[in-house]
Amino acid sequence: MKKKDYIEKVLEIGAVSCFIALILVVSLQVFARFCLPQAPVWTEEASRFLFIYSVAFAGPIALKKNEYVKVDLIVEKLNSKVKMILEVLTYIILSLFFLTLSYYSVPFAKLGIGQTSPAIGLSMFIPYVSILLLSFFIGIYSILKILETFKKSKFRKENLMEKEC
Repeated sequence: MKKKDYIEKVLEIGAVSCFIALILVVSLQVFARFCLPQAPVWTEEASRFLFIYSVAFAGPIALKKNEYVKVDLIVEKLNSKVKMILEVLTYIILSLFFLTLSYYSVPFAKLGIGQTSPAIGLSMFIPYVSILLLSFFIGIYSILKILETFKKSKFRKENLMEKEC
């Protein structure tokens, strides 16, 4: 039985909620442009913020589930040990990059505290903090991928030893 990942569940709820809200806001914008005398001015800005948060919530889940697009034409021709080393190296670089990005996104998000968005009047801290959300959780899931890769390779070695005996 798999243990539950509550962080993933919260991220999924956030991604789905933002995407549904995005669809509703864009639908309202399209309806208003064609059927009403004047379209609401806030819909374009709201759709932009909802799209940003949809990506911020869904990005870490995509990494965890290996759903990013990757070109593995060359990697597939390598032996399993080199593949594992390459995979671990990739996740190390990802984790270092995204955890560094999350560290520097905190002062960036703080810049938005005194600013408001023009149409909605929302504090710009809210859209800016999406960078922290995305980068922190991708960094964490990258570290978990490294540990998972080592666990798989250890499991493979144990199975090979058992088969030899």
